[in-house]
Amino acid sequence: MRRRTVLLVLWLVGNVLVFWAVALTASGYSLEGYLPWESSKVFAYSPVLHSKPGDEPTEILYMVGRNGELYYYIVWRDEYFSNALLDRLYRVMRGLIYGTTEDIEVFEIDPENGSFYFQTYDHSPVHGEIFPDGSCLWLERGLSVPNCTVNGTHVKLYVVTWNHMLSLLPENDTVRVSPEMRHMTPEDYVALGMVKRTKYSIAGITFGSLTASLVVTVLLNLILFALWKRKLLLRGGRRNVRNRW
Repeated sequence: MRRRTVLLVLWLVGNVLVFWAVALTASGYSLEGYLPWESSKVFAYSPVLHSKPGDEPTEILYMVGRNGELYYYIVWRDEYFSNALLDRLYRVMRGLIYGTTEDIEVFEIDPENGSFYFQTYDHSPVHGEIFPDGSCLWLERGLSVPNCTVNGTHVKLYVVTWNHMLSLLPENDTVRVSPEMRHMTPEDYVALGMVKRTKYSIAGITFGSLTASLVVTVLLNLILFALWKRKLLLRGGRRNVRNRW
């Protein structure tokens, strides 16, 4: 009886470990999309951030594309609804999906032509261009934003929502912040679940990873069942042979 109990516990624990291992792997804990290149222009084109006091970003992680494109990943410790219950629920959900509660927004810029990209309200895209006079063109709105850069290369960005969407237009109650900036390492990329953040929706991630986990777990159990049944058949065959003798 004790042996059966131990085997049952091991089987249950094994199923849980396999299920979540596959889920985490399938949901994007990989180096797919990691950019290893470097550029001497990284610090010359970093964004100038303005955030609300008490909700400042902790750091900026950068990567460089093959053709010199610069990607700045602005990291916040969390996202806040200003509602304690919703904050906790949302934190749990983000932790399960991404493996971390940190929020990350990206700012992309091509130093060769001054074109840039980020997201604003409702995750709407903002494509823009820097002009020689230090102003910017917000392409989606056809809007010229004066004095939108520092030294003609550092685009000024303002946090305008609770989930850290950005804008070129100055926002009240924001202050300039200067978080530490460093190169994103492969370890950072995997730990922050960057594949999931940059390529897939939360719903797609959840459905795809859990489906893969379920399929693998079921297949593994079918294999174990087949092996167990085969062992019983072999054991029964040996007994029949002994009985004949």
